[in-house]
Amino acid sequence: MFLDFCRTKCYNMIEEIRFKNVLSYRDEVTLSFEATNETTLEEHHVRIMPNGTRLLRMAMILGANASGKSNLLNVLESLRAFCIRKPKDMDVETGIIPFLLDKETPNQPSQFSLRFWVNNIRYWYKLKITQKRVISEELFFYRTTELIMVFSRNLEGDESKLLINSNAVQIGSEEKKALEINCLPNMSLFAARGSVNMKFEYVDSVRSWFNKGWMPMIEPRTSMTTYSQDVFANRSDFRSYLLDFMGKADFNITDIQDRKENQMIPENILKQILENNELPAEVKDNISTHPMVEKHIMLFEHKVENERGKETYSMSYDRQSMGTKRVVGIEAALYDAMGHDAFLMIDEMETSIHPELMEYILQKYLQSSDNSQILFTTHNDALLRTIDDLLRKDNIWFVEKQKNGSTDLYSLVEFKGLNKISHIEKAYRRGSFGALPIVKE
Repeated sequence: MFLDFCRTKCYNMIEEIRFKNVLSYRDEVTLSFEATNETTLEEHHVRIMPNGTRLLRMAMILGANASGKSNLLNVLESLRAFCIRKPKDMDVETGIIPFLLDKETPNQPSQFSLRFWVNNIRYWYKLKITQKRVISEELFFYRTTELIMVFSRNLEGDESKLLINSNAVQIGSEEKKALEINCLPNMSLFAARGSVNMKFEYVDSVRSWFNKGWMPMIEPRTSMTTYSQDVFANRSDFRSYLLDFMGKADFNITDIQDRKENQMIPENILKQILENNELPAEVKDNISTHPMVEKHIMLFEHKVENERGKETYSMSYDRQSMGTKRVVGIEAALYDAMGHDAFLMIDEMETSIHPELMEYILQKYLQSSDNSQILFTTHNDALLRTIDDLLRKDNIWFVEKQKNGSTDLYSLVEFKGLNKISHIEKAYRRGSFGALPIVKE
């Protein structure tokens, strides 16, 4: 029965990521989504991989200000961006920044090790990189327990040398040569592969996952307006999902409609479009003649009661409160992640969101039956009260700034005697787990 279950599911999930010498992380740290043996809330939190590995759908990062919470997400975002970005020339920096509060680390490479699943195949990706170039890059996959190399790329002098495992994939010598030519020293092989017309088994699956299965990071300042309205306009089922959420969360919003408007393209954007040499002349002429763009506008229906009785008013997305817009944006992203079994990172998830509403957002996400994953940072330590009701102990991670300026990352389950602690939140506030701000009088 278990084998039949695995055949009907297609898993795209992160198992573990290790890295060192990136941003505030000097020494190697490990973030793992592997679940412990506890079975609390198993149905909602845990997905079982074809080899029996149990992976979590959620991880939460707690810590003081300036301790490295946002940097953790920025490290992962820099890896995602590097793997899909194609630089215009070899002088563009890789976007990977080493630990700078040390005399030695700026001259040493940053290192990444990522174990993950794509289409039920377990992969291991390794990267050693500086701000200027790739030192080494490798991709492996597992055939049951056997580790098989797909490719290995190493810097020899100023050139990248590529080794393809012919026992795993079949590509011709000309295709291999084209890959080496297109793979600049400051880019990933996944990005270079897009310039070569060929079939590249395993690499194509992983490349697609980096592009579509790993969503861009959401920061507190990220504008979600256009994104939210696009999801609402293009995913008809999102309307009922959002209305159900709004109704249960008591937003006093009774309906949401999509309205199309033609708007002038801003002059600065129009100038960039017309100066783009890659666009055909006829496309530029058409845009120049009709510099308009169709935009989707969300209209929110509010019902009120006053001395005249019950009345209904429609207001645009822009006129909603900051909290409403943030919630709609987060829900749109979560809905997208659930629909594509994707990985989503949210920094300071509680921004403009009431603590109880944040719990409801997480609850609704966990009640879905998909295989998506989320990683979020927060200052809302009240979520520790929900362990065993909403969250599990293995969901919780802490970051703490060390005296040498580097960040340490560790899991709640690393502490002994957790089952004897009746109030995890109170224990955290007493300093039992570290990761607290130190306020000096």
